Amino acid sequence: MRQIDLLDDEIKKCHKFADEVLNETYNRFNQQDNERKKRIFFGKLGEIGFIKFLSSRGIKINSSKIFNIYPGEINADKFDIITKYQKTIDIKTAYEIYHKRIIIPKDQFENNKAKDFYVGVKLDYFKKKIFVIGYVSKAKLIANGKKNFGEGYGYWEFLEKLNNIEDLIKII
Repeated sequence: MRQIDLLDDEIKKCHKFADEVLNETYNRFNQQDNERKKRIFFGKLGEIGFIKFLSSRGIKINSSKIFNIYPGEINADKFDIITKYQKTIDIKTAYEIYHKRIIIPKDQFENNKAKDFYVGVKLDYFKKKIFVIGYVSKAKLIANGKKNFGEGYGYWEFLEKLNNIEDLIKII
């Protein structure tokens, strides 16, 4: 597990993004606006943390579009990160104490929407830290199958069973 510090400016940018993008996002789980905004905000912090982690390892990622807003509920970015070898990576942020797994909603995974890899990060918002836990491949998620954890079916893996992030670093 690797620890990344979040700066106040990065946190402010993620708050602003969540506020601005809220009405352009699909309400997948029929949540109230404050819950949706929280999920968008924490997810964006996870993305920032992982990009900073990669940068600390000498891996440069084009993050110029990370705060882009795509008008319309069905328009969204196709991935969080694309590697120089054209592998797609999506970041999943666990932000509650009880979050023990990453879950990819089936509508974000099926019909050729799955990414090559999914990275699990854990957020400690009060300490302003992201912990990079590990990663899982699309193939492993398919092997696990989909399950309903209370908000609809999704593909999943336990955080504690994610692969060592160093193995992903070697191939991206």
